[in-house]
Amino acid sequence: MKLNTYPLNCWTFCVLFILFSASPVMADQDAEERIPQLNPFSEAEYLYHSGEIKKSQLYYQEYLSGKPDGDRGNIALFRLGTIHQQNNSFVTALRYYETLLDRSPNLLLAYDTKLGKAQCLFELEQYAESRNLFIEIVSSHPDTKKKWEARIRLGQLDEKQLDFQDAIEKLRKIYSQSEIKGVRNQASELIDRIVKENLSKVMLIELSKKYTSGFPADLILLRLISIYREERDLKQLQNTFSRFLLLFPEHPQRLAVESGLKQIEGNREGKLRLGVVLPLTGKMALTGQQVLQGVQLAVKESGLEREGTLEVIVKDSAARPVEQVIEELATDPSVIGVIGPVLSKVVQRAAPIADRYHLSVFTPTASFAGLTDLSPYVFRNAMTRKLHGKFIADYAVNVLRLRRFIILYPLEGYGFELKDTFVKEVESLGAEVVSVVPYERSQTDFKKQILEIGGIDDDKLKKMVEDQLETNTASAPLGQNGPMSRPVVEMGLWSDEEVESLKVSLELSYDAIFLPGFYDKVGLIVPQLVFYNVDAAALLGADGWNSPELVKIAGNYMRKGYFVNGFYAKSKRTEVVQFVKQYKSYFAEEPTILSAQSYDVANMFVQSIKSGATNRRQIREKLIGIRGFQGVSGRTNILPNGESDKNLFIMKIIKKKITEDN
Repeated sequence: MKLNTYPLNCWTFCVLFILFSASPVMADQDAEERIPQLNPFSEAEYLYHSGEIKKSQLYYQEYLSGKPDGDRGNIALFRLGTIHQQNNSFVTALRYYETLLDRSPNLLLAYDTKLGKAQCLFELEQYAESRNLFIEIVSSHPDTKKKWEARIRLGQLDEKQLDFQDAIEKLRKIYSQSEIKGVRNQASELIDRIVKENLSKVMLIELSKKYTSGFPADLILLRLISIYREERDLKQLQNTFSRFLLLFPEHPQRLAVESGLKQIEGNREGKLRLGVVLPLTGKMALTGQQVLQGVQLAVKESGLEREGTLEVIVKDSAARPVEQVIEELATDPSVIGVIGPVLSKVVQRAAPIADRYHLSVFTPTASFAGLTDLSPYVFRNAMTRKLHGKFIADYAVNVLRLRRFIILYPLEGYGFELKDTFVKEVESLGAEVVSVVPYERSQTDFKKQILEIGGIDDDKLKKMVEDQLETNTASAPLGQNGPMSRPVVEMGLWSDEEVESLKVSLELSYDAIFLPGFYDKVGLIVPQLVFYNVDAAALLGADGWNSPELVKIAGNYMRKGYFVNGFYAKSKRTEVVQFVKQYKSYFAEEPTILSAQSYDVANMFVQSIKSGATNRRQIREKLIGIRGFQGVSGRTNILPNGESDKNLFIMKIIKKKITEDN
């Protein structure tokens, strides 16, 4: 056995030896930097075709500095024109192209240069000159693909000059005549954009008479369907649905059109419909039920259902994908808006559909930052962190008359957002944030942070005073560039050598501390503030404080605590008292903030309908115009971006009780 295996083992050893011996050499060769070619043009071409465009530009410029004649010089000029055009430096690119054309290059390069020049002129809005060049390229360029490119540009020129019908006709011919898939797709996309973004209803009706079959008749009819749906013109919509199905029985949109037609036929009374999309099964079912009860109460009180004006369509967003649920509602022309969804991530998925169908989707609960920026049809009536920070800062400065602030915040997303909003609002009101101190979410001992904001324990405080008395020195003044705190003698009996019954307190250089954490951490921080004598400052918080547990943990230590809240069921405000009474009567339980916010959203839709809105366009206009809405979750204005600016509830913690302060 040994004799048989020896030759194989020996051969394997030799191969491995060669490979391992060679590998350092190969690695060294790879590591060596490539030596540039001596000729700048050759090096530029190598870099250009390797994708290192920026480096190639330098070598082309170096080559041209020698003022070369011939084809290489022409290619260098063309390459530099192309590079600048790709970088949107159209004026510079134009200079290179014009210089090249003055040198009478070969025919093919001349055509490509003219195409580049025409494209630059187009981007620089020199439309007349660019049109002439594109026409020349269409008639004489030897490359068929570039001819099609020039023809597409001619269609775009018509669009730029607002001649939409000519643009569509040019692009339609390209779509029907070209055999190049990319060209056909580009023509189709351009027509689709023109139809959706630039054509009025009158122009679309005219074009629907001109194009009675085939492409782009389908795009025109689909756009008319969208407009009639938004206007809730049920007669025209029904006619257009029927015409589309007759002309395009195999179209990808056939099922959606058939569904819309059935929905019209199923609502012969012409009722307005309000969609409600909530999780009614699964782990979020309780949340969904609380939101639904707020909606049901508002609609019942309105009388719109009873008189046959409004029908509420409730859908379970937990039973199937929310995209399907929203689209099903959106294709129904009688659905004038949707309340929900409740979660921010679900709203994000619903937003593109709301945008496509021009359907107002109004969430009463979702709180992610920037949610309403997703679409002009997304609205929100929920407390965002930005709203928390802004409102408590405004209340502290304008109502409590506080001027100097410390912020002690957790190193988490909500902590950063609340801190930033609070700082911005305080400074905009002319007040001052003295110091901003972070802490880790896992912390339980806050000594380091409290010492940083001027906290001093009793023993050290007394020792400081005794030392000052002994040396006959005074504390440094508070204020800008001064200490955060200083000891103050409140009482003492002086004799020649000692002080009896000495009572010392800590004077702070600030008026309040903003604590944008949750009640569990705030409950640990407050007693430690008192231990280090930081007990004269007002304490401010967001809705993370809203728990009876905070009072149990820290109520004995809190002199003046204020936090912001979105709803207070025990409020004495007239609208809240009435709402709570009715809610308890119908559902035998106290309403939550979710019920309150959804009740207000439903009432905003009710108010819009009662003031004359009968379609999606009018509903959106009414919602955007809401000012001073006296909701149970606070007086509300709807901002142009769909956000709610609310007059929230300020809660006060005093004597171990939480009460309303505003």
